[in-house]
Amino acid sequence: MDKVACAHCGQDWVRCYKRKDTGQKFFLCPECESVWELEDDLHEDTDMYLSGYLMTGGPAKDWEISTPCG
Repeated sequence: MDKVACAHCGQDWVRCYKRKDTGQKFFLCPECESVWELEDDLHEDTDMYLSGYLMTGGPAKDWEISTPCG
């Protein structure tokens, strides 16, 4: 994947992450926690954020169940 700067904050690269519990993959800006689904255009802004996307109930839990794609 080519490096794509976050269309929302412009402060970091968008990276592939996955849920440890389900294996579900998504794209994430680690700086602002904006999320894109795999079929979304990474060059367009999103209104989805990690906490709302994963629905875990807390930011610490979001990062516990998320890991970079490898």
